[in-house]
Parts: sequence; C-alpha cells; structure tokens
Amino acid sequence: MNISVIYIKQNKSNNAETFEQHFLNKLEKNNSIKMIPISIKKKFNSRALQIEEEGKAIEKKLKHKEELICFDKSGETMSSEKFSKIIYQEGRKINLIIGGAFGLSEDLKKMANKVISFSDMEFSHEVFRVMLLEQIYRANCIFYNHPYHQN
Repeated sequence: MNISVIYIKQNKSNNAETFEQHFLNKLEKNNSIKMIPISIKKKFNSRALQIEEEGKAIEKKLKHKEELICFDKSGETMSSEKFSKIIYQEGRKINLIIGGAFGLSEDLKKMANKVISFSDMEFSHEVFRVMLLEQIYRANCIFYNHPYHQN
C-alpha cells in the first residue's frame, strides 16, 4: 500500500511525534507511508481566505491519478473494517488529507473520492494525525489478519 498523509502543519507542539513515529515504524514493513506537512506562514484576513489558500497548497501536492480521501466533520463515519477495505484495495496510491484549523476547502472535498469523519468532535491536529495513523495500522492488521484489532 502506498499512502501519503498531506496535512497543514500547525505550529503548536511536537508532543505527538513519538506516537506518530511508533505507528510509522509498525507500518513500514508492509506499507509505504509518507507524511507531507505543508507550512503556511502567511496571516489571513478571513477564515474563508485561509481555507482557500490552504486548499490550493494541498492541491499542488496531489497527483491526479491517485485516490483522494479527505477528513472532515461533515464526512461519512465508518467502522475500522470499512476503512480497511477502502484503503487496502489492490495497488492503489492514496492521498489522505487533513485540513487546517478551519477545515478543508469545498473544492478539495468535491475532488475527493471519499470524505470521512472520525467524529462530530474536534481534535487538535497532533492528536488527529496520531488517531489517523493508528487507524491505518489497525486497517493493516485487519487486512493481514493480525490480532491487534481483535483485542
């Protein structure tokens, strides 16, 4: 499996890096996962302008023949099993997109093959990246019949 996690980097803390690396290390045996942070240093006059500019920056990182899955509160909720089936379809390259503090642009969501919500709740970007990597690892365990998911 070939996955790129493309996200707007928030300059808050690096506290989650140890957990991220833990899951990336576990996944490296069967998968190719790239973490692609996008830093935007500019200050914006409005949320709408910020969302639009972040969306354009994310779009520049996308390769058009690859699957695009966005994460947004407005998306579909699903089980870990369904998520595993989605990301472990044969030979696909997938871009998983995490927007900035105010969410994703409508253009990105329209381009997406799927928009997924983890919850109606909101999470910090660091926590969400760890949650996403854990779900990718769990999907890997489901696909390869590893007992991690069964605990």
